[in-house]
Amino acid sequence: MKETKMRNKSNKQKIIIIFGLIIASALLIAVGGSYYYINKINRVKLDENKIGVTDVNQVPINDDKSTQSGRNKVKNILLLGVDNQEKASDSNIIISLDDTSKQIKLSSLMRDTYVEYGPDKVNKLNYAYHYGGPELSVKTINEKFKLDITDYVKVDFNGLTKIIDQVGGVEINVRSSEVKSLNGYAKDIASIGKTQYTPISRSGNQVLNGQQATAYCRIRYVGNQDYERTERQRRVLEQIFSKLKDKSVTEYPTILSNILPYIETSLNRIEIISVATTISNYGKNGIKETRCPYDGLRQDAMVNGIYYMKWNEEENVKKLHQFIYLQ
Repeated sequence: MKETKMRNKSNKQKIIIIFGLIIASALLIAVGGSYYYINKINRVKLDENKIGVTDVNQVPINDDKSTQSGRNKVKNILLLGVDNQEKASDSNIIISLDDTSKQIKLSSLMRDTYVEYGPDKVNKLNYAYHYGGPELSVKTINEKFKLDITDYVKVDFNGLTKIIDQVGGVEINVRSSEVKSLNGYAKDIASIGKTQYTPISRSGNQVLNGQQATAYCRIRYVGNQDYERTERQRRVLEQIFSKLKDKSVTEYPTILSNILPYIETSLNRIEIISVATTISNYGKNGIKETRCPYDGLRQDAMVNGIYYMKWNEEENVKKLHQFIYLQ
């Protein structure tokens, strides 16, 4: 299977991107970018002196020296999907807005990637957020992947539950091997949110409510672990996006009111409108997606009894930059 390919944006997005597209379209179509709704987003400014910004024009991509400049026409933003129970970034996705090709490019960074956060701490990529919030996440990714990210958007996964309930649930074919894990995660979600626990009683096709569907998305230790979890997330998102497309424009303000409190970003109000406009325009041209570290350039490893993904940094960085800046 190719790791980089065009994805139909109606059915191939991860949890973070569905939030981004919903917010962008809702802000622009439903309320015209009203500051009333934008002000519901939590904004936190990053200190650009502390986030390890790299001069991407100095990062070698190939032997063609003509490709060593002009990369400033791509705006990279880090999208973090945060699991508040674990206090870690469950999803780390670079969204690249390419002003040359007029495309959106998504680079998913594997959560188990082995990285270093300082002289003494060595851990997984997703725990950079645990140790230092979005600032350390941005810094770690900039330094390890040689990027120039200056802004981020953080999504609290609790917001997903709200959206699913609002669209009337999603129809999912739950396998028998998934029932126990789904109910376990649903119980945790209910406990954290102080809501009623509603387990499922069987496998097969059924309509899952927000709590159950969010739990379904979080199942990890069944089947092919993270890879199958991504597929589960996509199934749920297909359903959400399909139902949202059928919603009336008059319902968008309610959707925004429910999900924006779960969003945090370093972008200011003008930048939010600009990014929303760009996403809305470029999204019509399709979305390209990749995953890093790449197959053949990574290997499983156990460090002190904990699973990590070791990777060839130089070759992975080169391949990632080729995707972001040349394709």
